[in-house]
Amino acid sequence: RAFQQDDLKGAPLQRNNMSRPSGKSIYTLFIHDFSTLTLQHLFTCELDGQEVKTLDDCLAKLKRLDAKSSLWPQEMIMEIQGGYLLLSDIETKAELESLPLSCILQTKAVLDSCAYNSLLTVTVQQRNKRIPEVFMFQCEETGVSHISPEPSVTSSLPD
Repeated sequence: RAFQQDDLKGAPLQRNNMSRPSGKSIYTLFIHDFSTLTLQHLFTCELDGQEVKTLDDCLAKLKRLDAKSSLWPQEMIMEIQGGYLLLSDIETKAELESLPLSCILQTKAVLDSCAYNSLLTVTVQQRNKRIPEVFMFQCEETGVSHISPEPSVTSSLPD
């Protein structure tokens, strides 16, 4: 279905008079609109159950890496095609990652928690990996004024 005007409702956030996306709204937009989103992949964090157990631990690790200038954000295109979440290089269009939607455990938007003020986290459990991973993205210039803002919304995704 084409996305409806109701999908755009929500009070805009103050910074730059632009709305920021939530994980739920991005997922909903993708599933219903088959759109693409330009974002920056910051890093992928493994939930090893020891040093890193929760999303908050991943955010703390992101902050530590950022403080040490140890992050190298990569601009990517995120899209959903044929039951997969695809991550592609913005310049070459080469596919960098292909994740079955059934492997996505959770999406979450984290706003204003650090220098990266509009984070999208995607937690996945791939069949060939024993521990979940959290992909962390900065959503800045992605047409975010067109996506409903819902700070820190967590949504479980269907199999």
